[in-house]
Amino acid sequence: MAKPIGWEEEDVTPRGETSREQAGSKDELHRLMHDLKTHQIELTQQNHELRDAQRSLEISRDRYARLYDRAPVGYCTLDRGGIIREINLTGASMLGMERGHLIGTPLWSHLDAGQSRALHAHIEAVQHSAERRALGVRLTSRDTGHAVDLRLESEPARGDDGEAVCLTVMIDVTEQRHLLEQLKEREQSLSRLALHDPLTGLANRALFSDRLDQSIARAQRTGERLAVLFIDLDRFKLINDSFGHSFGDKVLKDVATRLKAQIRKDDTVARIGGDEFLMLVAPVDSPDAAAAVARKLIELLRHPYTGPQGEIALTVSIGISLCPDDGTAAENLVRQADTAMYIAKQGGRNTFRFYAADMTAQAFDRILLRSGLANAVERGELVLAYQPQLALDTRRIAGIEALVRWNHPVLGCLAPVGFLALAEETGLIRGIDAWVLRTACTQRKRWQAEGLDEGTHIKINLSKKELERPDFADDLEALLHELDLDARLVSLELTETRPVSDSVSALETVRRLKGLGIELSIDHFGAGSSSLMDLKRLPIGELKMDKSLIDGLPHDSDDAAVARAILALGKTLGMRVVAQGVEKQSQADFLQEAGCTLAQGFLYTQPLGENELMRFVRTWT
Repeated sequence: MAKPIGWEEEDVTPRGETSREQAGSKDELHRLMHDLKTHQIELTQQNHELRDAQRSLEISRDRYARLYDRAPVGYCTLDRGGIIREINLTGASMLGMERGHLIGTPLWSHLDAGQSRALHAHIEAVQHSAERRALGVRLTSRDTGHAVDLRLESEPARGDDGEAVCLTVMIDVTEQRHLLEQLKEREQSLSRLALHDPLTGLANRALFSDRLDQSIARAQRTGERLAVLFIDLDRFKLINDSFGHSFGDKVLKDVATRLKAQIRKDDTVARIGGDEFLMLVAPVDSPDAAAAVARKLIELLRHPYTGPQGEIALTVSIGISLCPDDGTAAENLVRQADTAMYIAKQGGRNTFRFYAADMTAQAFDRILLRSGLANAVERGELVLAYQPQLALDTRRIAGIEALVRWNHPVLGCLAPVGFLALAEETGLIRGIDAWVLRTACTQRKRWQAEGLDEGTHIKINLSKKELERPDFADDLEALLHELDLDARLVSLELTETRPVSDSVSALETVRRLKGLGIELSIDHFGAGSSSLMDLKRLPIGELKMDKSLIDGLPHDSDDAAVARAILALGKTLGMRVVAQGVEKQSQADFLQEAGCTLAQGFLYTQPLGENELMRFVRTWT
């Protein structure tokens, strides 16, 4: 049977194409197998390289770990709370513990007490500034007591969890500290040899001169005064000749010890050779204070010294120069004190002299007063005199001022101006104030029984120190209760208001006194420091016009104007005004014409004794 036309071509063509496709597939398969083998070779090579790299990495890691652990310095990682996250073996050894016991503990807990705050501040500063910072710390072994000084050098970083940490290097600087201390000790030793007396350890002339120069410069800036005391042991050569230089040196050391025990922070005592010493007292309040120091040293150094054959007495002569009174050159001040010391020796030894002769006389008077004032109350040498304040318009006794007097056994009767300032300086004023207060209040109670007007105040001067005493109001209240005396009959006189208004304790006392009903009066108004604002703030009931304003009346126009102004001020503020120190009738006439109705002074009567006062009261009223 015949095939259709074209069938053979159609049949042959697919078979040829299939053969070619099969051939192509074999080529592709060969190529793929080749590529696969190539990739397999490359992969094997890469695996070899990776294993080599891993081995190298592990070797590097192990080497780094050994280097990290065995490094000559400690390494640790701290979080913001100071907790140890990581630490090498060297660091653990520095802290004296095993590493496993340190991880997770605060670093400060392994240091000496009191360093946690500094460590926290150090970490915060590192994180805040993003800079490397250093901190010195110390830890002491509980077992051996050995102290180790470390310097921590920290820089900021991020931990694996992204939290801020500090990478800290721990460096042992203990040996360095020891070397520095040894160097410092050596420097101090050399400095001491250069600037100190080898026998007594006191400053030598060079160091004394340097400190005197510094004190003079400071005094010129501050306006303070300083004193130079030249101290010479009397007849010291006899001690050396009699007992030998070894004992003489022992005495000099003892003298140095006694002198050194008396100096304050800014004072200096020096041995400048032989038996001569210098003392710098800076600052010194007054020539009297310098004299008091000299007197104390004389008493201190005369105490017996134990010798080979019993106790030995020793006296000293002291010369004093003052800056700026006697000059401001250090060399001149020392020379002047030396000159004054020789004058003291010529005056009989065992005494002191100022470079200026008049100061010596004043100092001896002050020492006489100071020594007697301490026991004046106990010996009954203080007395009160009373001067009335008179109501010129009604002929009443408005008040009675208590004035203290001191019957000194040598100097006679002294007015307050002669000793109260000294009492303030020496702290004896409290005892005097307490005595005056009790005596005056007791006397007012007695006068009450004798018929004194119930409206008459007893007026008592009070020092600022007593007013600042926290217990003053309580003590006064107890005294009034003891005497059964109405507080409204007591008036306390202050010299000025400014020190009171500037003192919290004084203001509190004033508040308490007002609550008790006690009136305050301002003495010497117009001469002291009293401001109008203080008059408004304080419970002031009376102003006492100062005598210096009264003296010029009626002819001095300025005094007259001030007197009228004070009277007007008192009227405006609702305060009484008393003219004190009225001595002439012309003064009294002017004051009455100006509207002043209260006065006290010699024109009417001088201060009187308690019995004389009542006789005057009966005459006046």
